[in-house]
Amino acid sequence: MFGRLKLTGIAFAITLSSLPAHATTLADALVQAYLTNPQILAQQAALRATDEGVISARANLLPTLTNTLTIGRQSDFNDPSAVRNPTTVWNNNTQLTIQLFDGGADRLGVEAARMAILAGRQALLQVEQLVLFDTVQAFMNVRRDQQFVRLAQNNVRVLGEQVRAAKDRFEVGEVTRTDVAQAEARLAAARSQLETNRGNLRRSASAYTAVVGTPPRDLRNPPPAPVLPGSPEKAEAVALRKHPRIMQAQFNAKAAELTAEATTKNRHPNVSGQLSYDFGGRAGNSDLTTEELNARIVGQWTLYQGGRLNSNRRRDVALLQQALSNVQQSGYLTRQGLRDAYTNWQVASASIQSNREQVRAAQVAFDGVREEAKLGARTTLDALDAEQELLSARSQLVTAIRDQYVAQYQVLAEMGLLTAEHLGLGVPIYNPDVNTAASNRKQLGILGDRRIKLFEKLKKRNGN
Repeated sequence: MFGRLKLTGIAFAITLSSLPAHATTLADALVQAYLTNPQILAQQAALRATDEGVISARANLLPTLTNTLTIGRQSDFNDPSAVRNPTTVWNNNTQLTIQLFDGGADRLGVEAARMAILAGRQALLQVEQLVLFDTVQAFMNVRRDQQFVRLAQNNVRVLGEQVRAAKDRFEVGEVTRTDVAQAEARLAAARSQLETNRGNLRRSASAYTAVVGTPPRDLRNPPPAPVLPGSPEKAEAVALRKHPRIMQAQFNAKAAELTAEATTKNRHPNVSGQLSYDFGGRAGNSDLTTEELNARIVGQWTLYQGGRLNSNRRRDVALLQQALSNVQQSGYLTRQGLRDAYTNWQVASASIQSNREQVRAAQVAFDGVREEAKLGARTTLDALDAEQELLSARSQLVTAIRDQYVAQYQVLAEMGLLTAEHLGLGVPIYNPDVNTAASNRKQLGILGDRRIKLFEKLKKRNGN
């Protein structure tokens, strides 16, 4: 597998009510986001709701038992006295109905619901990837902005020393008032930039809190980023096989195909078997006036519904065409996203070495210009410019390191591998099969799967 985070000592569940008071590693942040992020929890709930679609669709394969109790007042117009004194009558009907034949529409509906569940599971993985990537991005943004604040603080300190030095040299006539004003202007600009960087840090911390659930606390150096394939072609091959965006579109297309096929059977006859037991009587009379046991087979054909049948067919065919187009579009988006992420990674990686060389050269230049300025060989403005170039080089290096790290995780996400399971976060992975099995047990009762398999076998034998 293409890289895993090396985690140690992470065998705990983080909740919003018990926040960690220690330093936070990237692994800590990813674990907390996976366990508590509302987007993931909401998608898990949505998947549990989707599970119920199979239960509803499969209910048509099982018997239906209904009980109807009717109570009313009855008058006999042939008896004048009864008209003035109506009698209270009651009737109880218990009916068992089982569908014998519907052209296979219900069985196709069950399969379509199952495909919708598989699509929902891929949607959950996609949300999981988005949240974990947002966590990595937020973590690195906070660390980047913290370094920007430290650089800005150091810049203010250095410029403050230069202002004091300029004033001292002005007192002895070595520089002019203009040199002092230039240094003071740069110091004021540096203080303004420091406040800007602090504001950016507060915004990054807020974004971190939104995705992780707690404010950033002493963020540690991140571990080595995952190892990636050596070429975008290799990464793309993995993405086209594993990305949940593509797999979700494929399952949705299969569900749409099954639904459209089921709709084409809406003119087939519907045959059901019914067993009913009726009994009733008059209020105040213990004798039953009605008691019947009936068994019958009922066939029903829908011949006309004001155009609804054909309209439903056209609608589901159009939805199938839409789903197939979405499969194609998901492939395009995945290829583009993967190529863009891979390019971002390569560009950031290539720029880091040159940025480091730029920082080294700018440091040498600044040290030299500052010493030369003390000797009068350089102006105050030369020293200020050299210091600004050094600050800019350091900031660019910080940005490049952050961009490279985030781009590596972006590539992993576009490959479809930025999941808690693939990263080896060491937390209980949400298992959707648990809810599916629980729902099945609630529907099928003590007879378990055997009952539903029996009815499915009977329907297939009847040509469904």
